Amino acid sequence: MSQTVQRQTNQMPAWLVFWGAAIGVVGAILKKHAESVGEFILALRIRAGASDVAATVVPSDWALGLLCTGAVVALAGAVAIAARRPI
Repeated sequence: MSQTVQRQTNQMPAWLVFWGAAIGVVGAILKKHAESVGEFILALRIRAGASDVAATVVPSDWALGLLCTGAVVALAGAVAIAARRPI
């Protein structure tokens, strides 16, 4: 049982780097296509009958948050990998 737990915890930093990169890529795509994504969200809100259309969050605001979150997660994974390597 200890081998199973050890194997899973050894893979965690690699997953952190992977998910950090994936979050960053989504943020970059959202930043590039913010205008068309915003129009799509606005169209969905109008179709759903949302009464407060002016309160739609701008996707470019999300993009910066996703880019920063992805960088932090990937950096955490890289630091965890570096901490496990013997000098």
